[in-house]
Amino acid sequence: MNVAADPLSRLTIRKIAWEVREIIGCVQQEFFPIVRFIEWVLCNPNNEYGMEFEIAEPWEMQNTYGTTNTGKNKMIIRSDVYDRAVQGSARDRFTLCHELGHFILHQPGSISYARGNVPAYRNPEWQANTFAAELMAPVELVKNMSIEEMMEKCEISYQAAEIQYNIIHK
Repeated sequence: MNVAADPLSRLTIRKIAWEVREIIGCVQQEFFPIVRFIEWVLCNPNNEYGMEFEIAEPWEMQNTYGTTNTGKNKMIIRSDVYDRAVQGSARDRFTLCHELGHFILHQPGSISYARGNVPAYRNPEWQANTFAAELMAPVELVKNMSIEEMMEKCEISYQAAEIQYNIIHK
């Protein structure tokens, strides 16, 4: 079953990711503290976001690393993914940023069922991946970096750094 999201360009997603960085005051910091952001900002019962965060066992989620239900304001992450993200795993940190992208970009009413192929700018998975990349390695901070520098300073995977590098240097 295909789903489509409201159309979003990479530039629009880039601006939203930058706004998230501005909210927590880390626009000059290459590393985005996704674990702290989820735990201290989104899951704080004293703020306006009120997201519920759950860690599930791998057998409960099987091949799914994380899921976000924006209708219920709930994010569920597999325990092994979460543990590795806490330890600094670039791939697992990306997963948390990806799920945050769903939470921010795909509130109820912005997603619908679709027939046939969905263009990238309406594909919720492309949008969440783009959000994660822009949050973890924002153009403003990495435009003069090599792939290896992005990996080191932003603590992202080679694959994510390479994609972001190629987009910036088209």
